[in-house]
Amino acid sequence: MDRRRRIGLPLCFVLAASGPVSGHHSVTAYYDTSRQMTLKGPVASIEWTNPHMFLHVDVKDDQGRVTAWAIETDSPNVLSRAGWTRNTLHVGDEVSATGYPSKKGTPALRLVTLALADGRKLKG
Repeated sequence: MDRRRRIGLPLCFVLAASGPVSGHHSVTAYYDTSRQMTLKGPVASIEWTNPHMFLHVDVKDDQGRVTAWAIETDSPNVLSRAGWTRNTLHVGDEVSATGYPSKKGTPALRLVTLALADGRKLKG
């Protein structure tokens, strides 16, 4: 067997057997799942991206200062099976998001439930 076959054939088997590689992180790596908090405010932007969708909500504190919060959800595929569509939310919609805060103290939340102004509640 020539050199190319000796190297190429095993390499083909390794590549064929490896399949797609999937990396994923645990929610507990980034978010404090021992407590939940609720944020209220208008949706500033929506990112329908994989592997997770993000909502950006402008939250006003007691002094009237606005903080932009990034709210991480499941993938668009999982959300669509839970009843979400691209028309579920629009920029400017008032929402109430309940979830796990970031462990780093940054304005980030892992969504558990999203309440819409019309009373509907969606899992995130």
